[in-house]
This record gives sequence, C-alpha cells and structure tokens, in this order.
Amino acid sequence: MEEQDNPLTEVAKPLLIYGTAFKGGDTGTFTAQALANGFLALDSANFPASYMEPMTGDAIAAAIRSGVDRSTLFIQTKFTPAWAYGKNMMPFNPCESIETQIRTSIRQSLYHLKIDYLDALLLHAPYQDDATTLIAWAVLETFVPHTIRTLGVSNFPLPRLQALYNSAARVRPTAVQNTFSRQKGYQIPLRAFCRDRGITFQAFHTLRRNPELLASTIVEKVSEKLGVEKELALYVLVLGLGGIQILDGTTNVERMVQDTTKINQVFDHKDPSLLHALQPDIGNFRELLLELAG
Repeated sequence: MEEQDNPLTEVAKPLLIYGTAFKGGDTGTFTAQALANGFLALDSANFPASYMEPMTGDAIAAAIRSGVDRSTLFIQTKFTPAWAYGKNMMPFNPCESIETQIRTSIRQSLYHLKIDYLDALLLHAPYQDDATTLIAWAVLETFVPHTIRTLGVSNFPLPRLQALYNSAARVRPTAVQNTFSRQKGYQIPLRAFCRDRGITFQAFHTLRRNPELLASTIVEKVSEKLGVEKELALYVLVLGLGGIQILDGTTNVERMVQDTTKINQVFDHKDPSLLHALQPDIGNFRELLLELAG
C-alpha cells in the first residue's frame, strides 16, 4: 500500500507552480496575470520549442517594478540536454563541451528572466547514460548555493533518479518534475522514493492525462464538498497525498484566482480544519490510484 505523507505538518511552500510552457506569444501576458492573481512560483526552461523564457522574464520584471518582492517568488527553469532539441533550436553550440553548454544556457536564462539567481534549476531530462548525466550534474553543482539555490530533475524514471541520488554527487536533487498519469502508474514507486528522501514531486499533466480521475466519484464528491469545479477538486486531492507540487498552466484569470485561493484555504497551516475534514476523501483517493495503477 502507498504510504502517506502528512500534509498537515509539512513546511509551507508554493503548492501551485505556474507552468509557462506552450503559451507562445502570450507567455508574458499569462505569466503577468498569474503573478497578479495569486501565483508565487513560476516554471520555465531555456527550451524555445516549448517555452518563451524572455517573455516570462518580462512579466517577472514588471511584477517586481510594481512592488512584488523578489524574495517572495520561487523562480525555476531548466537546462535541456542537446539531444532533446530540434534542428536549429539549440541555444548553445552542441559541439562544445557539456560544461560550456550548461554555463551558456544558465547565463542566458538569468538574462532572459532578468534575475541574478534561480530558486531552482532542473535538468530537463537525463542523458543517454548515467555517466554523462553525472558529468552534467557535477557542472550544475558548481552554481549551488549562490547562483542556483536548489537543483532538481525532470522526466527521470525511477532507475535514473536512483542512480543520480545514490552517486557521489555533492548536491542531491530536491525536486522531481514528472507527468502524473495512469499510464505512468501515478508515479507511485517514484513518489515513495522521493517521500523517503525529502524530495518534492512536481506533477504535470495532472488534468490533461487523467480523464478517469476527473470522472471518478471521489473527485465529484470533493468538488461538491468544496463548491469548486472537478479540476480544482482533483488538484486538492493530489496535493493532499503530501510531498507534491502541481504545475498549473491555466490561461483563465478566474481559474487562477480560484485555484490559488482555494488551495491556500485548504492547506492553511494556521487553520488545518478543512484539510482534516478531507482526510477520509484523500484516503479513498489514494486507494483509487492504487486500483487504477494496477
């Protein structure tokens, strides 16, 4: 059976991260709206095929000019290995060393985002073998803790995460950003590995890849109990598993407000009464995940 983190005693952190991927020329507008309507954390990447990182930076700069304190924001971006890029899309020379590629990409990200440090930098995907991944990781470690506060990974299956974590790395990953879906077994073994080591699991495709969950009785019940749409009820249940952050990429301002307001209400550490009341539902949701994952 999947063990449970205790979300009632976790240190407060931004449970929702605004996802800036696939927003094209509207990236700046949507990111600015997110920052103005409750989001304190942003996720980007120096990966032009999916992210317009400079536009995200424009929104961050505008928010700071308007009075937002940089220290209240959690800004996260990614370095993407050369193998993952399409032709003519690389922000660095693939013929140069991995170290040079990483340093070039991080320098560009800081320039794009108009900041002097990153709260988190994720390795967007593993290299083809663990040895090369560890070479890249050793370069990333040199930026911690000043230019980059924490490191994490994305799109890592459990064996690759274990190899990195159990290596001689000086800096351990603090976050794993992977898809949360039935096809991936809701990442139950990987999340257990993360939970036991204090690694945060960042879930993406939480809505897009989970029609079975959205149609479930338990999501409908929590939706009615909280007076919210099923999508937000699903977010509440996933976060209720503990040790999780969710990538939320809504482009609807009303939903931005609803998502951040309700999540803050449910996971209010000063008044955990609502979360306490949801514990039976979260337990039933956990059992549903085990059943669907097979």
